[in-house]
Amino acid sequence: MTLPNSIKTLALSAVTLLILLLMILWMAGAFQSKIKPETSASGPAYQGPSLTVERVTVPVFEKATGTLESKQSGDISAQVQARIKSIHVKSGDSVKPGDLLITLDDEAIAARTAQARQNINAVNARLAGAEAHYQRTRKLFAQESATQAALDAAKSDYESLKSQRAAAGSQLQEASSIQDFSKIRATFPARVIDRHAEPGEVAYPGKKLLTLYDPAALSVEAYIRESVAIGLQTGQTLEVSIEALKLTLPAVIEEIVPAANPGARNFLIKMRIDSRPGLYPGLFVRIRIPQGEERLLSIPQDYVHQVGQLDVVWILNNGQIERRFVRLGRTLPDGQIKVVSGLSGGEQLVPPERALAEGV
Repeated sequence: MTLPNSIKTLALSAVTLLILLLMILWMAGAFQSKIKPETSASGPAYQGPSLTVERVTVPVFEKATGTLESKQSGDISAQVQARIKSIHVKSGDSVKPGDLLITLDDEAIAARTAQARQNINAVNARLAGAEAHYQRTRKLFAQESATQAALDAAKSDYESLKSQRAAAGSQLQEASSIQDFSKIRATFPARVIDRHAEPGEVAYPGKKLLTLYDPAALSVEAYIRESVAIGLQTGQTLEVSIEALKLTLPAVIEEIVPAANPGARNFLIKMRIDSRPGLYPGLFVRIRIPQGEERLLSIPQDYVHQVGQLDVVWILNNGQIERRFVRLGRTLPDGQIKVVSGLSGGEQLVPPERALAEGV
């Protein structure tokens, strides 16, 4: 006769609970000789190595994350439309102010400059003739050998050509300045982050060609929750670490943006760090912010033995080894582990390998 599924499920649950109960009783020492709960059989007192559990004072830190940013960076673009003739740098290159970055094809620009120069030369020639005619007409008018109309016409022609000369001069000056734009140079000491164009492409105002940043002007930017940020001050030094480089270094708070983000309840903090090889904008950064001290119990990791999901230590009780279950917390900077419960301080810990060798 087949049992209903509900009875099978109930039976399976009961067996599982029974096995779990037996395991707990075994770990608690229920199946050991009944001399004294969780204590090794009476015999010679333990004489091996031991460690006294003590309370220690450790610093408490708030942990935050941030990003490495450049305080001075910029995108390079052309000021005139022209074909890119050559790009003289690549990503990662360092440049100085005045270094040539990009050369644009200046044939069209040069032709425009030459045309402007031809125009002004032609206007100058006509202006010289008009001026001579005007001066001659003035003398004739003074001698009553020329009419007022002839004088007015000569003067009008002369003044018109003077205006044309001024306009042609402006065009030549504009063309000459535009020709200077064919050479794009660095304006500050920088490193090239990326190239966004290649020779043969057309450059025009607003099109990003290169991205530069100043490697000597780096900062860490991080959002810190408001309850922690209000305790920080400009000039304060914090410890930051860049895991990608396995690097830890100091950072000095330069700016605390005086407005909290109402949605996230945090403040933007900007910190200065010293430049060194391998630092690039965009790197992930961890920040440790001191938050006072804490008194706690800690023990070395090698004095802890795991049984399933439980942590066990062995202590001395009247010279005999006794097993004790503990609950552990975070790992401290010195490598020891915080004890949350199970020990009160002053106990003598026995190394797990010695306790197991004793059969406890």
